Amino acid sequence: MLKINRKLSKKGFSLIELMVVVAILGIVSLGIFSSYRAGFWGMSDAKMRTIAINIAQEKLEEVKGKSLDTGVFPDPNNPLIISGKEFNSTIIIEEIKSTLKKITTTVSWKKRNGEQIEISIESLLNMPSVFPADDVATSILLSVSDPSIEVEETTQINVTILDQDNYPISYNGQVDLLFDPDTPILGTLADNPLIFTGESFLYTNFTATDAGEVDVKAESEGLASDSDTITITGGAPVEINLVVDPSSILINGETSTLTIRIEDEFDHLADSWNGTVSLSILSGITSGTLEETSLDFNGENLKTTSFTSSGTPGTVEIEAVAVGEPLLIYPKDTDTEFIYVSSGPPTQIDIEADPKSIFVSDYTGEGYISSTIVVTIKNAAGTPTPGFIGTVTLSILSGHDSGTLEEDPTVLTFIGTEFSQSSTFNSSTTPGTVEIEAKAVADGSPALTSDSDIEIITVAARPPTIIKIDAIPDIILNNGTDSAIITVITEDSDGNRSGVEVDTTITLSAITLSASVDPPVGVGNIGDPGTGNSKELIFEKGESLKITTFTCDDTYEGEVKITATVTSGDALSEHSVIITVAPRIIRPAENPNIQYGYHYFWWFKIIDENIIYFDIEILGGIVEINEIDVSWTPNNNEKLRGIRISNIDGDIIIDGTWDGEESVVEVPQSDFSTYNNLDVGINTVRLLFNTDIMQKNISIKFFTNFEDYQLEFLSPDQIV
Repeated sequence: MLKINRKLSKKGFSLIELMVVVAILGIVSLGIFSSYRAGFWGMSDAKMRTIAINIAQEKLEEVKGKSLDTGVFPDPNNPLIISGKEFNSTIIIEEIKSTLKKITTTVSWKKRNGEQIEISIESLLNMPSVFPADDVATSILLSVSDPSIEVEETTQINVTILDQDNYPISYNGQVDLLFDPDTPILGTLADNPLIFTGESFLYTNFTATDAGEVDVKAESEGLASDSDTITITGGAPVEINLVVDPSSILINGETSTLTIRIEDEFDHLADSWNGTVSLSILSGITSGTLEETSLDFNGENLKTTSFTSSGTPGTVEIEAVAVGEPLLIYPKDTDTEFIYVSSGPPTQIDIEADPKSIFVSDYTGEGYISSTIVVTIKNAAGTPTPGFIGTVTLSILSGHDSGTLEEDPTVLTFIGTEFSQSSTFNSSTTPGTVEIEAKAVADGSPALTSDSDIEIITVAARPPTIIKIDAIPDIILNNGTDSAIITVITEDSDGNRSGVEVDTTITLSAITLSASVDPPVGVGNIGDPGTGNSKELIFEKGESLKITTFTCDDTYEGEVKITATVTSGDALSEHSVIITVAPRIIRPAENPNIQYGYHYFWWFKIIDENIIYFDIEILGGIVEINEIDVSWTPNNNEKLRGIRISNIDGDIIIDGTWDGEESVVEVPQSDFSTYNNLDVGINTVRLLFNTDIMQKNISIKFFTNFEDYQLEFLSPDQIV
């Protein structure tokens, strides 16, 4: 018999059964919803595609009848925002033949997943031979291909001329590209201005030279301008650079802009920096004040402030110290600059070479083979001063074989805002001394009181090995004021001037040589009064010449030995020079006035080359002449007929006649027809020969009761 278990008939679904059912429903629903989403996105994409096609068709219709050049032209109204989506359209014009062009309009947009989509419509268009007269150029479209670049990278700047409907149009004219800011200059353009000769589109390249943001603006007369921004990034910050502009200002409230730059390892503006820069005046504090003494940088690389002058002229040294993150390592965390506060207008010119001593161009060791020539305009107090308008011409006066300027002559143009400019001198393979002149000519400003200056550059074959010391004159009065010019030169082994390789100290010392003073002792004064008989001369690296003076008082009479010895720096052989100190001396007059004799025939002045005139000067007191010796080379058996010496009043002091044929004619006191004393002041000496004495090296030696004095000269040139 069949039995029914009622307990089992009342049992529901188990948990496992429910989970299976839910899973099945989920899988089915996922398919349904995925199909719905795909259908929804498909409808959305279809809608965007329809919008894009409509835009492309609209742009294609707008082009008809336009005077378009071939090329690629982005829509100046990009992006077009429709239904919350950004669309960018571009028109491409291709020439099939002169009256037939292919026009392609492309519209691009992004899908929800970021995928870039674009559609294109093409059409052929017959171009009219005469375009509508109402199409005129009205504006400029400027765009930058890559608006974010790094230092030393290049980006393309595109300039398109648009008509009244914002379509490219042929144009004839000039478009100027301007930088904002124009300083500091962050880059250079390959071409500027752009010259349009029937084109509607031109481009140029911008190369970044420093970091920062720069606006490039395109302008042309009669057209609406346009601009775009280029962002230039630099490297990591490593140093601070303080720049002052201008570096020379006048007293009583003039200002100079201080620019603090945080730079990378290549001296470009760094990417960004966080920290504080402290500014302080190290010297010249009475000449002005800083607007700010502390500047905070928050992710920045450049800040500006100012300095304002007071009523006191002077040279102001300003220091900038950076503390921040990342830390700038000493000494790159500090920089200094000078501001010259002037009290007057420019009056003089100064030329300086750095370095003053260089090597020949084929020198293989370490050292400079070129020198920077800096021309500075200064006021009466010697302070660099702007305000000069004109030109300064640099030219080589002597030493042409030893090198060249960038251009010879080099012309530097001053427009009144600057006070210095520079050029470069490059050595050749020939050692020597080069004399360079700077000559100023004003044009629009008052002429300089001192409008020229000269600088000397030494071109050496090798480093120096010896010291050379000279004294001019080599005989002086022992009155404490009459002086000899002491010249100390460093030379190489061939006798060419050569600058020291490191900072070098050369010590000069003066000692007695007279037998009456034994042992020798220090004597005289080297340099400024009161400095004593020893003086240190500091030769900075590259220098080869120093000049000082020597004087001696009446406590000593006789010879003095001055010795130059290196006490630190380059190892150079010492050298000495002998100076005679006397109570009476004979020397060439300041203007020796060497000339041939002359006589008059009626009213005509006839030059007589048989006679030589020159002037000498007697210092310290009356000098008694015991003998006069005369010689000349080359000696071609000319005869000395006479010697006459007259004072400034024309009185003959010494007069004699001889038939001298020897290489040296000795004229003793016994041959003088008058007395033999020469008085203090200028005396004129006449040498009379039996024939012309042109181009002879003549030597005359005076034997006196004090010292013997010898003069040499080239007739009728100058005293040697």
